[in-house]
Amino acid sequence: MRTRVEYLIEHGVSRRVWVVGAGAAYWLCALAGVWYLIRQGVTLGSVVAVHVTCFAFEAVSVLGVLWPGTGAGSAQLVDDHQSVTVSAACFSGIFLVSPAMITLGALGRTGVPMEAVLASTTALMLASFAGLVAVTALAPSVRPAHDGAGPSDGPDVPDAGDFDAGGD
Repeated sequence: MRTRVEYLIEHGVSRRVWVVGAGAAYWLCALAGVWYLIRQGVTLGSVVAVHVTCFAFEAVSVLGVLWPGTGAGSAQLVDDHQSVTVSAACFSGIFLVSPAMITLGALGRTGVPMEAVLASTTALMLASFAGLVAVTALAPSVRPAHDGAGPSDGPDVPDAGDFDAGGD
């Protein structure tokens, strides 16, 4: 199983597709969670199911960044992950949850629909936070070692520590 996953990440689908695709999937999972919770009722088991599903998709996105290999932990992948994750969380919070809460409150439907929106949003926000923390903390440690004697940014990048103001 591990060799198949390694092959898929390194050769089958680019890491960027794993990151962006899984980020979009966990956002859609949170939206589907609202529908699921309204249909099934908001119970501890159904809320845990939505949370686990959101965390699973976020974990796939995190693995796309952190899986060992040539592109592991690259700045571009970290930026992509942060962009997708923050965009999904902010978009959901600003444009979906707030209007849904206002509309449900105005219509007097504060029972199961309101609880479903809150539970699903909580799953999305917790998965977003966990993914951001994991990628930010672990990406530098999984980057491949730099080969060569020059600085990691390249030989033509001046070092700010060598600045001389011209004074004695």
